[in-house]
This record gives sequence, C-alpha cells and structure tokens, in this order.
Amino acid sequence: MTNKHDDNGFNSKGFDYDNLVEESLKSVVKKVLKITSETGLVGDSHFFIEFNSNDPEVIVPSELKNSNDSNIKIIIQHQFWDLKTTNEHFEVTLSFNGEKKNIFVPFRAITSFTDPSVGFGLQFKIEKNMNDTNLNIREDSSHDKPKLANFKTTEVKSGDIVSLDEFRDKK
Repeated sequence: MTNKHDDNGFNSKGFDYDNLVEESLKSVVKKVLKITSETGLVGDSHFFIEFNSNDPEVIVPSELKNSNDSNIKIIIQHQFWDLKTTNEHFEVTLSFNGEKKNIFVPFRAITSFTDPSVGFGLQFKIEKNMNDTNLNIREDSSHDKPKLANFKTTEVKSGDIVSLDEFRDKK
C-alpha cells in the first residue's frame, strides 16, 4: 500500500515521514506567500520560486517555456501584482518584457523556494508523472516515494539550502 496523501501520512507499513516533512515544509511556503499576499513583502524579503512547468495545472506564458528544461524560476520582488494564495496553489501577475502576465502554480509543482535576503531555501521532490512530456499542459489561460534514511546529523550553515535528499537512502 502506498501513501496517496489521503491517509494523514500513515499507511500499512507505518508513517510516511518523507511526505509528512514535505507537506510541513510546503506549508511554510504557503504561509509566507499568504502573508505576502495580505501585507506585501516584509523588509528586504523577496522570493525565487522554481517549479515544474509539466504539471498539468501550471499556467505560464508560453515564452517562459523551454523545451530543454521543464523547470521555471520566477522572482517575486519589485514587479508583482494580485498575489493570491490558497491551500492548493498560488497565482500572481508578473511583468515579462514590459507586459503583465498571469501565472498559476499548484504547490505540488514547486521544486524550490528561496528567500535570498535571509539565506533561507528549501528544495522539494516533484511527482514522477509531472516529468511526462505527453501531459496536456495549459498555457496562458504515483508520487516517486523515496525512503527516509537513518537519521544522521548534517551540519547546515546559515544561508544554505536544505534539501530533503540529504536525509534519504541512496539507491
């Protein structure tokens, strides 16, 4: 039995700690974007958000798509409007070549989140089926379940991006 994210992080083999941790860390991203949508950016904060454009619910301008790479990085800093955040996605209007364009990103598609002003960053796994280039991608309008490695201490210096891969079994 595998975790389909509808069992509160528990399956017949025990707790699915990888998914529980990923969900918890994504809730940090959701909360930060929610606060930003309500109050604006705090201090010098700004965000680099990278996501997989192959997710079937991602909506981005076609000029952002690159046939060689499914990852897209956006920056939320000076020129952004209408940031909206729900439990499932965020949407924002950004300026590209002087034109305002809407972007819609489900949180499950986010691969990294960084606030360089404070040296904070997170990296996430993406669902395996999002890498399938045959997906129906909207433009302008079975989780790859890793196993948690035995706990080990990893030194993290201020400003380092913490990747969950450091704590996973290497196969």
